[in-house]
Order: sequence, then C-alpha cells, then structure tokens
Amino acid sequence: MKRSNIELLIVVFLGIVGTYLFSYTAYMVTTNRFPPSLLSIWDRWDTTFYLNIAREWYTSSTIGEKHLGIVFLPLYPVFIKLFALIFKDYMLSGLIVSNLSYAIACFYLYKLMLLDYEHSKSLRSVIYLSIFPTAYFLHASYTESLFLLLTISSFFYARTERWFVSSILCMLATATRITGVLLIPALLIEYLYQKNFDMKNFKKDMLMLFLTPLGLIAYLAINYLTFGDPFKFLEFQREHWSETITFPWRGFLGAWHSIMWNSPSDIISGFQIIISILGFLICIYSLFRIRLSYSVYLCISWLIIVSASFWLSLPRFTLSIFPFFISLSLIGRNQGINYLITFFSLLLFSLFTILFIQGRWAY
Repeated sequence: MKRSNIELLIVVFLGIVGTYLFSYTAYMVTTNRFPPSLLSIWDRWDTTFYLNIAREWYTSSTIGEKHLGIVFLPLYPVFIKLFALIFKDYMLSGLIVSNLSYAIACFYLYKLMLLDYEHSKSLRSVIYLSIFPTAYFLHASYTESLFLLLTISSFFYARTERWFVSSILCMLATATRITGVLLIPALLIEYLYQKNFDMKNFKKDMLMLFLTPLGLIAYLAINYLTFGDPFKFLEFQREHWSETITFPWRGFLGAWHSIMWNSPSDIISGFQIIISILGFLICIYSLFRIRLSYSVYLCISWLIIVSASFWLSLPRFTLSIFPFFISLSLIGRNQGINYLITFFSLLLFSLFTILFIQGRWAY
C-alpha cells in the first residue's frame, strides 16, 4: 500500500476512534459516572428525529413533536432503516452510516484534491475537515457526513467527466439536505468550464444534470402526501425554529445581541460570528485561488446559511461545505498558520464535543 494511502487511513482511523474515545472519557470525567450505554451519549437533538423517521417514517400526528420531522429530508433515515435490518439497532445503524460516510468522504476529498494539488495539500484538507470544531457531527447520527460524501463524490465524477454518476449523486444529495440543490449551478458551471463555455462542445451528457432535482421533488412529494402541502416544511421551520430567509446582516445582529444576554457558559455562541467572518474571508480567497465551480458552490452555500433569520447552527452547516477545507488547506501551507489552525481547531473541537455529549447545545 502506498505511503500516502496509509497516511489517509491513519487520519480517518484517528478521526473516528479518537472522537469516540475522547467523548466517552470526557463524559465520565465531567459527570463522574459511566454512560448508561456506549451509544446513549450520542443520542442528542436532531438524532431523535432521524431515528423516528427511520422507524416510523413521516407522520402528520400532532402528538408530541414527531410531525416536525418533516423538515428533515428522507435519504439519511432510509439508509439507517436499511442498516437496521442487518444490525437490529437504529442508533447503532445511524452511527455506522455516519462513520462509513465520513471515511469514504475523506477518500473522495483526498482524490478530488489530487486532481489539482500535491499530496501534502490534499491530506491537509482531510485533516482540517476531521478536526474542525464541529467535526463531531461527522460521527453522530446527523446528515453531515452523508451529505459531504455525496457532494464531494459528485464533484469528483464531474471533474473526471462521468456525468451520469455525478448527476445521480447530486440527485441523492438533494434528497439528503435542501442545500443539495446548490450543487446544480456549481456543476453546470463545471460543465461549461470543461467545454470552454462553447456551445459547440456541448454533448448529450449535459442532459444528465436535469436528473439532479429529482431528490428534492421526491421530498416535496412526501410533504404533499403527509400534509397535503408540498412546502409544509417551510411553515414548521418558520413557526417552530423561527427560520426564514432574510438579509445576512439580520442574522449577524441577532447573534451579536445574543452574546450580550447569554450566560457566561454560553458565551461561546460568539463562535457563530467568528465563523461567519471567517467564511466570508474564505469565500473572497476562493474566488482567486481555487477552481471556479468550487468557489461558486462555496460562496452560494455560505450566502444561504448566513441569510437565515436566526443563526442556529452556522458552524455545523459550514462543516458541510467541502471547498471551505480546500481553501483552508491552501492557506495552511504556511507552517505557522497550519499550527494555528490545528491548535484552535482541536481546542474548540474538544470543548464543543464535551458540550454535545452532555446534552447541551453545541451548534
């Protein structure tokens, strides 16, 4: 096996084992007790919705909050259901899906980077992804790792001009998270770029891109069949989570004011502001340093997540934008900057992981 592949496997192995080992140790130290089970400390927040959908599918019943599960797209719960048929445990199956997706996503990110850059930059992008302050979501029963796998692999096959495979993966991404639709303009730009923006070079493979919205269409159909309204999820997001699309500065001001009234233990909510500023700077950097389609996907994804009326999970959503880590890996070629990124990432990753396993809000 090549040394580069061994290094990649080591990073992935440490990302998975290190996260779980640290989380269990931190739980015992901070609570002075053993966890009820090895899986229970990872059953947090949105995980409940994903597992309920996997068990019972969507429901319009207003008993409890299960009807709110309609805001979560179906592909990830479907995979949990399929793995649960084998492992007979939904929580375990969710963690397996997430960690398997994380491992394969790292492989594709590395291979995608190698199309343009050398081994050191490629491996560094995987390392930065694995130690990002909210990277514990890659190992929890959340959609981040599956979405990353689908978006990165879709771009990889687009770059290697296998448009049918790329389009199918993009379609699956749109059935995993709403922001999957942002792949469509980025992939279109990638196609045009490969054809030198000359219509004479267009081929029938371009038609494959019309498959990509089908995942989202299927999700809208589920909304309609469950509630009689294909856009019911927007109503729940607005009423239950206070989420609407607005100007970015409104979310920024809301996050800024929240620092003023939060308790000292919640002061780290200021990281929302830090990551928004960092994301803006990375977007500007990307316009000059990385491939056009990557930069377009990064910029429109960042714009969408900061245009929420209430900044709830900005650092987690940033984790799902892979060109962010491509740009960061180029910036980290300077040894001093690399040390700074690594140190602060690990520091915040540890802090946020501790909060997460305690059942507290951690982005």
